[in-house]
Amino acid sequence: MSSYLGKLNIVMGQRTAAAKAFFLIILLSGCSVNNPTYHDYTLVPATVSQPKKVHADMPATLGVFPVRVAGWLDRKNITWSEGDVRLQSSVNDHWGEPLPELLTQAMVQNLRKRVHSASWVSSGPWGQDKRPEVVAFIDVQSIAVVNRQLRISVAWTLEGQDRQVITQREKVYALSLESGDSTQAFVQALSQAWGTVAEDMIQGYFDKQGRR
Repeated sequence: MSSYLGKLNIVMGQRTAAAKAFFLIILLSGCSVNNPTYHDYTLVPATVSQPKKVHADMPATLGVFPVRVAGWLDRKNITWSEGDVRLQSSVNDHWGEPLPELLTQAMVQNLRKRVHSASWVSSGPWGQDKRPEVVAFIDVQSIAVVNRQLRISVAWTLEGQDRQVITQREKVYALSLESGDSTQAFVQALSQAWGTVAEDMIQGYFDKQGRR
């Protein structure tokens, strides 16, 4: 009898272990299905509809100092405001790199596309003897989505080698969200609006040069 009970206990133990393993597999598979998917996003150079005329008096070197953003924007999660004090932040959508770095890289690319080979464009900081002829300093004060429109508030300054201000502006650049309220639409609109800032800086530079 004792031998029979021993075998029975072994069989029951094996069945119990198998059942636990089965339920563990089910639990893990359920977690994998329900686990949220995270997406990383980057900024891309804005499209240029028509080639711009390259002015002969473009500076030989043009620099972009690391872009500064408001503290509440400097997060891994993609964040924006609703046009007032309320903030929205995407839970599963992140910036692939810190937002200031993405904005700096995208601005360099935007300027290169617009000045063609007339100027060498680089990002700072630089050594004193390597400082470009003209340097752009850019502050992003806010990014908002209001009535399906992206609005980015930017203050920028262009400085010469003598650190004197060539021109500066504070402006809200707005662009409609064409393809819905998705994060991808938001990032695409931000990329395009950022290209508009580049165009505005170049135009501001030449407007100022024309007055001299």
